[in-house]
Amino acid sequence: MKTREPLARPIAWSLAALVAALALFALGAGSEPAAQPAEIPALPPPSNGAISPQNQADALHYVVAADRELYGRAYAAWQAVGAPAVDSAADAAHAPWPSPCELFRRAAESIQSKGAEFSYALRSLDPIDARNGPQTELEQKGLAFVAANPGQNYYGPEMLGGRRYITAVYADLPATASCIDCHRRRSPAHAERYRLGQPMGGVVVRVPLEF
Repeated sequence: MKTREPLARPIAWSLAALVAALALFALGAGSEPAAQPAEIPALPPPSNGAISPQNQADALHYVVAADRELYGRAYAAWQAVGAPAVDSAADAAHAPWPSPCELFRRAAESIQSKGAEFSYALRSLDPIDARNGPQTELEQKGLAFVAANPGQNYYGPEMLGGRRYITAVYADLPATASCIDCHRRRSPAHAERYRLGQPMGGVVVRVPLEF
C-alpha cells in the first residue's frame, strides 16, 4: 500500500491546483497571454467579462506543467536510490511508480473518462510511441512552431467531431537529466536529439468554444 501513496498525491495536487488556477483567472489574476504565431489571428476576448478560452488553456497548462515537473523530480530521486529502470510499455504498466510520461497519459485518460470538456495530451513530431505522434494538422504545425521558436506557444481554432475548440501547443521540456536518459534507453536511435533545455515534444491542450 505504501507504494501507491506517492502516485495518489501528485494527482490530488494537480486537481487542487487546477481549481485554484481557474479561480484566479476568473478573478482577473494570472499573467499576460503567451505569444501567438503571426499566421493565426488571436481570438477576441469574451465581451461578458468571462475568462477567455486561451486563458483557460494557459491555466490548464500551468497546472499540468507544474505537476509534471514536480513528479519528474520525485521520480528521478526514486530512481537515484536504486529503483529499476522503466524501459518498456510493459515495465511502465507494472511499475509501482509509473514514469512521468505514463503518469501524464493515465491522468489525462482518467479526466476524460469522467466527462471533462477539455483535454490534454503529450505529442511529438518524432515519438518513441506512435500513439504520441501529431493527430491533426494543427498539432503538426504547432509542434513544429514551438520547436523552432523557444518560449512561444501556438494557438489556433479547430473543428473536431462537429465541435469548435481552441487548441494550444506548448513546448515540453525535460524536467531532469533522467528524463533524457529514459528516452535514450528506450530509443537509442534518437539519443542525440535529446538535450536539457530543448523541447522533447509538446503538450497539446484543447478547450471547447461551445458546449
